[in-house]
Amino acid sequence: MPARWKTVIILLLLASASAWLLNKLTTDESTVSSEFSHDPDYYMENFTTWTMAEDGKPSNILNADYMAHYPDSDTTELTNPRLEVFRKDKLPINIIADKGWVTDGNEVILLTGNVRLWEEDAGGNTVMEIITSDVKILPDQEYAETEKQAKLTRGEITINTTGMRAWMRESRLELLNNVHTIIPPEKSR
Repeated sequence: MPARWKTVIILLLLASASAWLLNKLTTDESTVSSEFSHDPDYYMENFTTWTMAEDGKPSNILNADYMAHYPDSDTTELTNPRLEVFRKDKLPINIIADKGWVTDGNEVILLTGNVRLWEEDAGGNTVMEIITSDVKILPDQEYAETEKQAKLTRGEITINTTGMRAWMRESRLELLNNVHTIIPPEKSR
């Protein structure tokens, strides 16, 4: 075989090996980047999800204007979430926020931005309201907590605190730090 053909064969083998190596590196890079990307695999607008208790009654209802699920962490991000937590023999607790984040299995809901929790009486009047931010909710345990400043209003009584824990099932609150209570004087008759 002439030397010229040997050179052509060697160059073709080098070109084939280079193409194979380039293809292998490109494929591996795209696989690695997709494994570490934080892109949603699905989203929904104006959605509602119900969680049922063991007795078949609603445990809570979660609504949001927008929801996006991220497969890399199996978490869900929410825009304008609204949560209604049902309690046995009591009216539900209502919770709204600017943004929210739900862990896999819906075990923890983190609400951020402006967060409002309130309870209404049978007539639809607000009997208790809490304004705060950055609330962690454990829906199955009917528990909520924040380390941020919170303002609680019940009737004419206002309580300001830094940090709070709420056991919604029991209607029990624990105020953690810098608690300041304002009770207006009784009106003269």
